[in-house]
Amino acid sequence: MFNRILVPVDGSKGALKALEKAVGLHLLTGAEIYFLCVFKHHSLLEASLSMVRPQKLDLPDDALKEYATEIAVHAKAHAVELGADSARVRAFVKGGRPSRTIVRFARKRECDLIVIGAQGTNGDKNLLLGSVCQRVAGAAHCPTMVV
Repeated sequence: MFNRILVPVDGSKGALKALEKAVGLHLLTGAEIYFLCVFKHHSLLEASLSMVRPQKLDLPDDALKEYATEIAVHAKAHAVELGADSARVRAFVKGGRPSRTIVRFARKRECDLIVIGAQGTNGDKNLLLGSVCQRVAGAAHCPTMVV
């Protein structure tokens, strides 16, 4: 049924629900689970215009990448706690525009299902779907399950 399930994670409650649903599907099908945390790249210009003056101008990307790595590693560990086979679960971190990066990653890794939270960390609680979820569902080459 499914061989590779992509779960975009951002530390939100929606991503946690998607993770739990993906683990359930993994237990039924034996599919691999790929957790992907995408951080938005900040240019050197954006960093230099920041109110906070870091020691190094590339610090915003480094800090965001480190935080994204923590989220992805935590997602993998939580999936294993829920019963997922650790050999079939992988965590990835990429920089870029979230929706575009998620869709490209899914295509490149030949994922046959994307399980995504309806709203992420930037979600307006008055909206049914967040912008990233909506864009991914509209652009993905494979089925997208919105949780």
